Amino acid sequence: MANPPTVKRPYDARRRRARAEEERRATRSRVVEAARTLFLTKGYVATTMAEIAQEAGVALQSVYSAGRSKAELLHLVTDLAVAGDDRDVMLLDRPSYTAIAEESNRVRQVEMAADLIVATMERLAPVWVAYREAAAVDAKAAANLVAAHHRRHQTFAGMIAMLPPDALRQSHEEATDTAWAIASVDVFLLLRSIRGWDATHYAAWIRRTLVEVLLVSDA
Repeated sequence: MANPPTVKRPYDARRRRARAEEERRATRSRVVEAARTLFLTKGYVATTMAEIAQEAGVALQSVYSAGRSKAELLHLVTDLAVAGDDRDVMLLDRPSYTAIAEESNRVRQVEMAADLIVATMERLAPVWVAYREAAAVDAKAAANLVAAHHRRHQTFAGMIAMLPPDALRQSHEEATDTAWAIASVDVFLLLRSIRGWDATHYAAWIRRTLVEVLLVSDA
């Protein structure tokens, strides 16, 4: 009796593509983390793409695949600092942000927003110092820095829109500008680095200040 024909397992192209994508993401993460480390320790100007490759333990081509220039890598480093991870999810769509819209107490809403700002500032501020250095010498980095300011303003606009309009002291536009300015990286650096405030002091101040300037008093 003849043996039954051997059934070959179909080639799973999707699995291979998924594995390749995971490897690309892992390599990109190593490159971005290496760039962050060097930008903060050596400075933007002194860091080379070759040094980033060496720090990440990857080929130079892999660095250019992750970011075509130092300015683009700095942009990726900044995005990672803002979001806290590399998931492809808009900030305002993340649970920590949507929870603000779901909260019914307006003071608590502002406090929740303030807590998100504090966490972001702690991650972002060191990178922002490198960004300002980069903007002074690199036209692309300078343009990216301006774009980062605009994206941050859009995020604040989205958060302010989560508050009841009748709870605001100002128009939505002015309230957005006010919160965006008070909770800026520059103010954070002034208070934490120049004035020497600790994290607890800054967190309490940003909570109290945003509640006072944004919300109509209940009195």
